[in-house]
Formats: sequence, structure tokens, C-alpha cells
Amino acid sequence: MNEQTLIQLVAGKSKRSKHQKNKLNESDAELIDINGELWALTLDQFSPQEDLFTSNNPEILGSNLATATLSDLYAAGAKPEFFLQGLTLPKNVDSIFVRKFSKGFQKTLSNANCFLCGGDIGTEEDWRYSGFAMGRVRGNRPLMRIFSRRSHSIWVTGQLGDANLAALEKKMTPKFELRHNEAKLIHENASACMDTSGGLIDAIWWFHKLNPFLRFEIDLNNIPWAKGVIEASKYINVPPEAFLLGGAGEYELIFAIPEPISKNALKAMTSIQVTKIGTAMPDNKPGVYFFNHKKNIILMKDNLPCPRKCENNEIYINKVIKLAKKIFGEK
Repeated sequence: MNEQTLIQLVAGKSKRSKHQKNKLNESDAELIDINGELWALTLDQFSPQEDLFTSNNPEILGSNLATATLSDLYAAGAKPEFFLQGLTLPKNVDSIFVRKFSKGFQKTLSNANCFLCGGDIGTEEDWRYSGFAMGRVRGNRPLMRIFSRRSHSIWVTGQLGDANLAALEKKMTPKFELRHNEAKLIHENASACMDTSGGLIDAIWWFHKLNPFLRFEIDLNNIPWAKGVIEASKYINVPPEAFLLGGAGEYELIFAIPEPISKNALKAMTSIQVTKIGTAMPDNKPGVYFFNHKKNIILMKDNLPCPRKCENNEIYINKVIKLAKKIFGEK
């Protein structure tokens, strides 16, 4: 079963409190009214088998796990404040690994001005991690995945594709960027946001499913490719967009700004590392459309492959590449 089906089966019929202010899947974090203040809460679980995070550099692993957990709060318009973790370490782990892991983790929490409150720890054959974070929503105005019925420009932080490239080549997971400073300006100007934990196109597909009245147009010429992605796509003869379709995301932020964009909003966007990659607008032909280098219009009709439904990672990768070639053409 895919993730959406599992979520519906586990939580879809659970009774919700009057203090819960979002519906299922409407926000990257749960939005809870606590004594008139809106808090965002998130819980994420990670494993090397499912998330493909490498552990040969424990400092980067610790940093990435913290960043990946906190990205949900940033996407929801919240400031991280408190953190809990459930950490399972390999049975044969040594003190050097633990010290380096803790160094990367603590540095990221410090940069986010977020405080560890405790958790649980254990050992097993391989590492496993659960991160819980919470923080107050800025100005009690959350960012959700729901758009208003007007035109928007679509933006994304950072560079894309390197996490999927590393997973494909079985190389070290790149260090994820903590978007602490960017998140404040995004919240001030955006009307919707989520992270790219499942890859860029997965995030766009989520926007489409939750806003079926909108036509999303993504300009592939404006994608901020990470170093090495284009070269690798040529070498292995796959469309570079395959590295946006795969489920190994970069935990960047993709967000929408209402059009026409104000001078102040445009000035704010030019002051941080973000790229405008497309638009969204009400249309009688809604869906997800891509413009390629020839300015051809490509309509995406297929759901993305789900790694949970594949017997192994090789089968999943082949399905991603097959879909990329179907949508974007042979290279």
C-alpha cells in the first residue's frame, strides 16, 4: 500500500479535537490551538532501508535527521522550539560515531534555536530514528497546502536532484540545508507551502491533489539543478527530471506567492536562495503541466511510483525511470 492509503487506514477515521485546526494532509505539520496560540507539531520516522540516508558520515546523518524533522515546521509557518527523539543505534556502534552524530544533530538544533527535551534510545542491527518537533506558528497564521482561487507564482529553495542522484549511485547522502532564515521571509510572503521530502514532483502532485481546480505550469528551464545531476543524466541516458520524480527528497521548501507579486515580496525573494519555477492558476483544464526546453507543453497524468509498493529498491528505480521517459521523453 502507498503512504496515502496507510494514513487513511490508520488515522482517517480517528476523532479529531476541536483544537485541531487542519484536516488530514492539509499541512506538513498538525496545527493545534493551545490556549489561543497556534502550535505546529510533527513526527517523522526514518530508516536507511526506506529513506536511503547513508551513515558513513555520522555528523551529516545527525544533521540531516534534525533538518528533515524540522522542515515540516518551517513549511507550516512555525518556529521550531522543542524536540524529542527516538534513536535506535547499531549494536556495534562506537563512541566516535555517537559523538559525531550528536555533534551534527546538536549543531542543527542550535541553528534552529530549538531545544532537545529528551526521548528514548536503544540498539538494533541497524539505525532507526523518530523525530518529534513542535513550535508556535508565526503570527498565528499557518502555511498550508491549500491555495486560494487566484493566480500564484511557484518558488523553491535551494538546488534539486542531488539526493536522488546519491541514492541511485549509492553514494553518501548530501547534507540538507536548514532553511531557518528563509522560512521567516517565506512566511511573510507566501500563501501555501510544503517541503520536498518526497522529491519536487511529489510535492507538486500533492498540491494538485489538494487543489484540483488549479492548473500548475512548471518551467523545466528554471529548475535549480544541483551539481552533477545534468551530467549524470547524460551519462546514464535518463531524463534529468527522473531525479525530481524519485522519492529521495532534499527537504527544501516549495511555496506559492499570490500574483501579482508585490515589490516588497520580490525584494525579499531576491535576498534569499530561491527560484521561481512556475505558476498556478484557476483554469478549466486543471492539472500539472511541464514546459520543456522546446516550450512543449506536457501534461502529467500518472501517479508517482510508490517505493512501499515495490518489492525492492531496484524495481522502484526502474519504475521512476520508465515514468520519467514516458513524461519527458528519451534522452
